[in-house]
Amino acid sequence: MIIKKLRASFGKLKGSLELKEGYNELCLPNEAGKSTWSAFLVAMLYGIANSERPNAQNQGLPAKERYRPWDGSPMEGAIELEWNGRAITIERSTAGRVPMGKFTAYETASGTPIPELTGENCGRILCGVERSVFERSAFIRQLGLAVSPDAALEKRLGALVTTGEEDGLSCSQLEKELKNRRNKLIGRSGRITKNSATLNALEERLGDLRRMQEEAMELTARKEVREQALRETKQQLDRLERARAAQKRAGLSELEAQLARQEQRCRELEQTAKQLPSEEQLHRLRQQLDRRESALQTAKMEAAFYTGSAEKPQVLPCFAGLSGEEALLQAKADQQRYATLAAPAPQRLTAVLIVCLLLLGAGIGLCFFSLIIGLCLAGLGLLGTVFTLLLRSWGKTKKWEKAHQAELILLRYGVRDPLQFLPLAEAYGATMARYEKEAGLHEAQRRQLAEARAAAESALEESIRQVQQFAPDCRTAQDCREALSAALSTHSELLSGRRQAEAQRRQYEALRPVLGGSPENEVDQEALHFDEAKLLYEKRSSESALSKLCSGLDQIRGALSAMGDPVTMEAEAEQLREQIDRDTLQLEVMDIAMAALQEADEELRSRFSPRITAEAGKLLAAMTGEKYPTLLLDPELQLSVREAEGTVMRPAAAMSCGTADQMYLALRLAMSHQLLPEKVPLILDDALVNFDDARTRAAIALLKQEAETRQVILFTCRSLPQ
Repeated sequence: MIIKKLRASFGKLKGSLELKEGYNELCLPNEAGKSTWSAFLVAMLYGIANSERPNAQNQGLPAKERYRPWDGSPMEGAIELEWNGRAITIERSTAGRVPMGKFTAYETASGTPIPELTGENCGRILCGVERSVFERSAFIRQLGLAVSPDAALEKRLGALVTTGEEDGLSCSQLEKELKNRRNKLIGRSGRITKNSATLNALEERLGDLRRMQEEAMELTARKEVREQALRETKQQLDRLERARAAQKRAGLSELEAQLARQEQRCRELEQTAKQLPSEEQLHRLRQQLDRRESALQTAKMEAAFYTGSAEKPQVLPCFAGLSGEEALLQAKADQQRYATLAAPAPQRLTAVLIVCLLLLGAGIGLCFFSLIIGLCLAGLGLLGTVFTLLLRSWGKTKKWEKAHQAELILLRYGVRDPLQFLPLAEAYGATMARYEKEAGLHEAQRRQLAEARAAAESALEESIRQVQQFAPDCRTAQDCREALSAALSTHSELLSGRRQAEAQRRQYEALRPVLGGSPENEVDQEALHFDEAKLLYEKRSSESALSKLCSGLDQIRGALSAMGDPVTMEAEAEQLREQIDRDTLQLEVMDIAMAALQEADEELRSRFSPRITAEAGKLLAAMTGEKYPTLLLDPELQLSVREAEGTVMRPAAAMSCGTADQMYLALRLAMSHQLLPEKVPLILDDALVNFDDARTRAAIALLKQEAETRQVILFTCRSLPQ
């Protein structure tokens, strides 16, 4: 097979790439699409797995997402190639949601379809191997030089040293198949595991069934004991009920007599109550009596404890016993009298005294002339003088008396000026007017309290008269109160008697149909001494316990019924034991087969490994200038190398990156020679990036030698030395 031209809408690719027969060295810069063209070739041959999910191997990005065209167009491409002398074209395009899901293969010139090529078998027919073998041999990448184990690769390698046919299963596939079958027996969901779990569960159910059968038998025995105790308790309660019924029948006549007496008593009370006011009126009279008696007591207390009186003012003695007007009149009279008493007396006696003295002197003088006339005139003068002096003396006495009386008037008023008599009288009149007014108010209050007391006494007497209408002997409020209480007691007793009579009548009427027609049996005195509360408690306890026992027994019976027939379960358990024994024997056979298979696999690897490692050693020696002529491939496809003069094999992980890449490149080329048809092209994606110039030239020489029999496509990011 020779690839001629590539056309791609794949990832960042949007264009075409032409190739030639033999050696193709494509030098492209970084991010020019070298790895994408390589992946596009594999995708065109083997398609894209639509079921791939993010994982560690694809770095969390499946191929359908990684190579989605950047410009948003559908993923598609075409390859023109030469195969078995025919120029053909294969195309893949997106179908619905399946990238590269539509496949077409036809002859390039005529467009004639090639039916033997399909999307599923295209790579296998054109390259002669499965995708995994192609990717581990002919598809060589910088980061994928190491060879990982694979069932298809293992089958291919096994075919090298056996019949050459690949139709059988590889050792790993056989081992996987045996492990799968083994897991079907002893895995989490294996048959032995399931049967063992089922058997354990069945044996546990059988154990539970036996335990529940024993528990059911125990509960049945306990139930019988409880039923017997309940029957005995019910019998005692029945005896007690019959004894009480007989006692009730015996007391029915007594109840009838009591009812007759009670009804007679009610009739007597009714006759008495007819003569009394109604109960409501009695309550109203008692409230009225209490209220009026309380009002009378209050009025008496208020009248008795009233101490209000007008304080009599201090007055002058001259106004004692006088009213304001009288005091004013008296003051005016006293003022006038004082003015009269205090007025000066006329001086007429002085002139008379002078005249009398003059007469006396004239009489004495006349005595010298005429004794008789002189004596008469002197006597007259003397007599007049004496009389005048007596009158003057009497006048002085009168004047002193008037002055004394005027002074007494001033003393009575307590002042020195008679003009103050009227102000004092007016002040006294005002004080007496206030006193008389205050005294009138207190007197009015006393009269009001007296009237209230008289009204309360009258109201109380009215209440007493109302009570006397049905209790004539009542004289006081206490008598009335006792009479009212007695009347109310009569009404209450009548009501209570009626209720009692009604209750007795209902009791009698309820018992008479039940007990009246029954024969009177002798009262069971022993049964009457039974403790009913204790018997009822024992009955409830027995019924509760019996209910729980029946419920538990029903549950156990239901569980036993749900668990199935024990005979059937025993048979099923026996069948499971036999099946487990057969599966255990089969498991032992599988273990023996797996051991034999491992021995055969080791033998097979020991046979194909030398063929590949011998050729890979020659290729590595050519690339390294004979420095590493010996290469060893272990069963896990891990490489070790030894120097020409060395004695120790060193693993690839211990070598430099360049030497390790050269080891795996030699292994890939050797595997391509051994596993691939001659015309299958080799694809190298920057596989020589870690090679130095000398080893790069040696590797290119080997690739060009390889290009003599197959097409070699080498993508590189730098110009390689020739």
